[in-house]
Amino acid sequence: MAAPEKPIAIVTGAAQGIGLGIARALALASHRVMMGDVDRERLEQSARELQTDGGDVVAQPLDVTNPDEWASALAALDARWGRLDTLVNNAGISPRGTAETTDLALWDLTLAINLKGAWLGAKACLPWLKTSQGVILNIGSTRSTRPMPGLFSYVVSKAGLWGMTRQLAVEYLHAGVRCNMIAPGWVDTPNERLLQARHGRPDFPAGVANLTTPEQVGAAAVYLASPAARTISGVTLYLDSGLHVADDAGMVFFPDTRSLPFPQRIDEE
Repeated sequence: MAAPEKPIAIVTGAAQGIGLGIARALALASHRVMMGDVDRERLEQSARELQTDGGDVVAQPLDVTNPDEWASALAALDARWGRLDTLVNNAGISPRGTAETTDLALWDLTLAINLKGAWLGAKACLPWLKTSQGVILNIGSTRSTRPMPGLFSYVVSKAGLWGMTRQLAVEYLHAGVRCNMIAPGWVDTPNERLLQARHGRPDFPAGVANLTTPEQVGAAAVYLASPAARTISGVTLYLDSGLHVADDAGMVFFPDTRSLPFPQRIDEE
């Protein structure tokens, strides 16, 4: 009997942090993974590391806000593997700002990457996923349903992603395509450390309890992409040790936003 084909996944924002953790977990679970990111140099380095560890992965430069780049990515995927089973919409940014201090450029950029990029990915990949009866995994946040001061455009974008997850689950129920959201709490990533340091917490994550790791997000993605999760759709899986029901908004330091210059440099998650 021939061995079953390895499932194929696309992971966006995969050069580092959460996206890299997801790509690594899927590769270790015998998925073939297309790793997408705008940071070509870091993406290629991360892909080489996973390949050295035996991962069947390929680096694909990808700006999720650009439909043409989605078309190029899928053309490359077609030429290499000819199918798609899982789309992981992970690419995102987490700028600071209130409703008043967020300017139009920052709003547009956050919504373009965090929300429009996920829609463009789903739109481009759905014809493939309907054929394979695959799955879309959106990487959201506890803040999608538990807002926090100082994260205006981020919270709104992730709340939109929560709604999109449920809408896609409903629209494609009878096509056999599932859509779920993974919602981590605070995650210790290189960019989160830089962001926290710039806003007064150079010691982050010291003193923060129950941090989520990229590896834990990756493990959740492996499960939700597996046949064991075949009947799970429209669900938000919180990976935050209960933060969404027992919120401690003081667990991470935020300076008085009135004293902060906005907009500031943007950081990818």
